[in-house]
Amino acid sequence: MNRDLKALSWFLRTQLLGDNFRPAYATFKVTSRCNLRCTFCSPSYYDGSLGEADTETVKRIIDNIRRSSIVVISFEGGEPTTRRDILELLRYAHDGSLYVMLTTNGYRMSDETFLSKVGEVVDFVHYSIDEYHWNVKALEDLCKLRQYGLKVNVQTVVTKHNLNRLEDKVKAVQRCRYKLLVLPAVDYPTSKVKLAPDPMELYKVLSDLKRRYGSVLNNSWGFIEALVAKRRPKRLTSYSITIYPNGDLPYPDDMEGVVVGNLSRERLESIMSSSTVKDLQSKMLLDAARFEYLHLQTSMFNDIRDLAHYVWEMGRWRFTGRSF
Repeated sequence: MNRDLKALSWFLRTQLLGDNFRPAYATFKVTSRCNLRCTFCSPSYYDGSLGEADTETVKRIIDNIRRSSIVVISFEGGEPTTRRDILELLRYAHDGSLYVMLTTNGYRMSDETFLSKVGEVVDFVHYSIDEYHWNVKALEDLCKLRQYGLKVNVQTVVTKHNLNRLEDKVKAVQRCRYKLLVLPAVDYPTSKVKLAPDPMELYKVLSDLKRRYGSVLNNSWGFIEALVAKRRPKRLTSYSITIYPNGDLPYPDDMEGVVVGNLSRERLESIMSSSTVKDLQSKMLLDAARFEYLHLQTSMFNDIRDLAHYVWEMGRWRFTGRSF
């Protein structure tokens, strides 16, 4: 199905018919190999322990996603560009039925041959730039990526230590007419170093930046206000899924979830309708506080005004190349 029609179908099913657990966004961690060792990241996402499926297995997973309600697929890792076949996989997914994103730490963003090809097979590049990726200087050369026709959404991880430097990054991104998405560090249960910023401090900084820089900051007001319970979602929803390199699906997320199936062998619809998933959804409703991170990631889709504003901004960027 055409991706725009899929998006419309998803909207009708979730917003009008109340299907609160219909996924639209897939985070596909196509490898657990990475050239970096970021403090805030779970070691399983960079030490190779989750493995890496071969090309044909990944294509089967993409076929499964294509036949499902998923509208957006984000290729992540690890560092996805460490895969030799990453351009082939991106091209395979980019057939008109999915919006394709690539999340990278910039490992190959100086490779002109790679840059000239990646713009043809992705809709948006999510470029992780912050102190914890050791690449803040990349902001100085960010504007040159426009010559390759790339739509870049800079992702920056904020912690309690670098929150005061966030505005400098917003200004750098604004100069290039790109967007910036703030991702607060999450303290995984296994994290030895606690880096998560104070929610109230994060709220103050983000709300101030959103008022002054508008849509340069890609975080929605729903996301920002949910940080301090000013506008908690009225209902618990789960619109995104995470997929491990071998196709395993942890549900409802990779922090609190359990593996409920494998997308290289089972259809997503069958997994989502299983009794195991239904039981997990019931437990989520009973103990919603445990899924605060999940709330924040999907809060923009619980308010039609937020959703309409977000769709307008991203649609304008997609069709006109104007990010704000």
